[in-house]
Amino acid sequence: MSAERPVPPRFFGLLKASTVLVAVTLLVQGITAGRLLAGEGGPQLHHATGRAVTAAVVLQIIAALLVWRAGRGPARYLGIGALLFVLIGVQFVTGGSGDAAVHVPLGVALFGASAALVAQVWSPRAARTTG
Repeated sequence: MSAERPVPPRFFGLLKASTVLVAVTLLVQGITAGRLLAGEGGPQLHHATGRAVTAAVVLQIIAALLVWRAGRGPARYLGIGALLFVLIGVQFVTGGSGDAAVHVPLGVALFGASAALVAQVWSPRAARTTG
């Protein structure tokens, strides 16, 4: 049994910030989707926020990798980031094909998953987790 060591603050701070960034960009993505469906906005803004979501998830994956590689963070943050990245790829495909029956619920699920990850990463226990 090993003693718990704190995660390096510089990397864990980046992970915390990037999880919030992902959640915020997904929330904005949902807002642009609602405006698009209501006929109040063009697809360009929705596409642009989709790219912002992708960039935020890539940053989150990098931060999770840094935390994990330091040997003090759980690999689950990296796995969750990778899963989000794959599901965002599915979002691009379903959105581009006009399959709203999959695209909209998946977008809601992505936001829910990102909010759960924010809660997990920001919990007091998370900074003490050694993986």
